[in-house]
Amino acid sequence: MKKMFIHGITAFVCLTFFSCTGLQDLSQQSVNGRKVEYAATMNGKPTIVFETGLGPTILTWDTILDSIKGFAGTFVYNRPGYGSSSFVNAPRTVREVAEQLNQNLNATGQKPPFILVGHSAGGLYINMYARLYPEKVAGVVFIDSSHPDQFEYFRKEQRMMYNMLLTSTNKGKRRYESSIVQSTHIDFKNAPAFPDVPVAVLTAGKKSSFLENDKMRKKWIDFQSDLAALSSNSKHIIVQGSGHFIHRNKPELVIREIKEIALKQTTIK
Repeated sequence: MKKMFIHGITAFVCLTFFSCTGLQDLSQQSVNGRKVEYAATMNGKPTIVFETGLGPTILTWDTILDSIKGFAGTFVYNRPGYGSSSFVNAPRTVREVAEQLNQNLNATGQKPPFILVGHSAGGLYINMYARLYPEKVAGVVFIDSSHPDQFEYFRKEQRMMYNMLLTSTNKGKRRYESSIVQSTHIDFKNAPAFPDVPVAVLTAGKKSSFLENDKMRKKWIDFQSDLAALSSNSKHIIVQGSGHFIHRNKPELVIREIKEIALKQTTIK
């Protein structure tokens, strides 16, 4: 089976195929006129909330969900146009994705505190969520996450990559993501400050594309260091031997970092 991976630096491929059996207990909920596909388990506090990047559906988390269910609640969902979630009232900014996530959590009965886990562009959405709803957030795990200035860097310094990204996101049911790519840096300029909660930044140790040269790699590490600097209680781990999909390449590491925050944060400060 061919796998087309999306790197935070080279996130212009928007289809990802995984050989997995799927998640059990998928549900659907109507939220403000949108049909939202999700899976949730309630196992006391806290609840781990997952955000995928551009392309993968919630199936991307199947490598770690079963292990996490043993010590925390979980919530995974598909954004508009992904899986069975309807392409209705699609968000056009990072802020709107975060607001819709909050609506989804409320409508499906999820209770804070939340530990947010975001992969690739999903890191942008949890970054914004933590800023908009700090009272609900107990910690954040960034998995080779996109940076608020990343797409603008592409536009100015890596024009071919930026154009490829716009082309790939401007198609099909998820074409609203093209607008998100173009407005991300502006959205964060107007966003509230990030809360001082525990943060783990996991960065791929391997290049995930032949297009990633040394200059781009250095910039990516700088972006990842910026994310670690969002909180005074943070750690930054460069995951040797893993590409962009750390939660699939090194699931035990991701589980460990989520569990560490979950064990320390049982109430909202």
